[in-house]
Amino acid sequence: MEEPITQSFFSSPNLPPEMMEEILLRLPVKSLKRFKCVCTSWRSLISEGLFTLKHALMLEASKATTSKKSPYGVITTSRYHLKSCCVHSLYNEPMANVLEHDGELLGRDYYQVVGTCNGLVCFHVDYNKSFYLWNPTIKVQQRLPGSDLETGDEVVVNYGFGYDESDDDYKIVALLQQRHLLKTEAMVYSTRQKCWRRSSSNTCFPSGVVLANKSRSGIYINGTLNWAATHSSPSSVSTIISYDMSRDVFKELHGPGCCKRGCFTLTLGDLRGCLSMVCYCRRANADVWVMKEFGEGESWSKLLSIPGLTEFVRPLWISRGLVVLLEFRSGLALYNCANGKFQYPVSDSLSGCRDAKVYVKTLVSPSDL
Repeated sequence: MEEPITQSFFSSPNLPPEMMEEILLRLPVKSLKRFKCVCTSWRSLISEGLFTLKHALMLEASKATTSKKSPYGVITTSRYHLKSCCVHSLYNEPMANVLEHDGELLGRDYYQVVGTCNGLVCFHVDYNKSFYLWNPTIKVQQRLPGSDLETGDEVVVNYGFGYDESDDDYKIVALLQQRHLLKTEAMVYSTRQKCWRRSSSNTCFPSGVVLANKSRSGIYINGTLNWAATHSSPSSVSTIISYDMSRDVFKELHGPGCCKRGCFTLTLGDLRGCLSMVCYCRRANADVWVMKEFGEGESWSKLLSIPGLTEFVRPLWISRGLVVLLEFRSGLALYNCANGKFQYPVSDSLSGCRDAKVYVKTLVSPSDL
């Protein structure tokens, strides 16, 4: 009997395994899920932790240049609710397809989204002080053992979440700042070691620096976590505190030149893989800057200016057509730079949301860490 075409093709591949892997790495999650059923070898490859990590890193790296919106989603919280939506849907569909995840997690509780990285969403749960990792794409969650961190009432805590590629380790960083003292202690949680430790670079944390109230979560860029801050001097000069996760070192990054003249507030963000900053220098416009080469202060470039806007705003995504997805305190909006028009709210289901973060749709499972 003649062998089926599919069987002969997969038993004697026409392409080398390395080339086949490179092709699969460039496919979206939806396709990879289907292709797991093609043959045993593909299922084994796509399920490997190294493959899913490579796939996630490629998607993260392509944020700045891709014209595709489908591999990216937005996760939001609104007190007791956790919702998500595809970036493509927010831009292209008359009624965005918003998914509610309340029943998938821990029930009704207060979720603080700490950050996203490689498709994983890290959030802090109020009632048990623990941290959880969750992949909304594959609907898998994991409570991080030993992640409870008790702090006193006189301590202000700012968190951050990211990936240390040198140790192949996802880490949570907690900056503990005494309310009446200009002293900050850094604690680092390792998903590999499953415990907290004091950062060895506590003595290197810049002295006389106060983290901004709007900077509760550090922004993950290129293996670093970044927080908006100000110097406690009378001039209250704005600055950025950056923590290198692999080197365990803090340093200051200078903002755009306009910040030297004194901005009354700063908001940091991740805009398609670049560190972004919103400055309100003249109390009349919201200027959006991006650092094109991370760590290079001279690479700040003003991307756009939104006239008449002086309230909190953070850009989440920008399209090739310069339509910007913005996070306000009251929800999400689209701003068209060409005609200066707003579309607000993008979806009624996302009104009142906060802590919005863009995540990459991947197959990385928190239960495999």
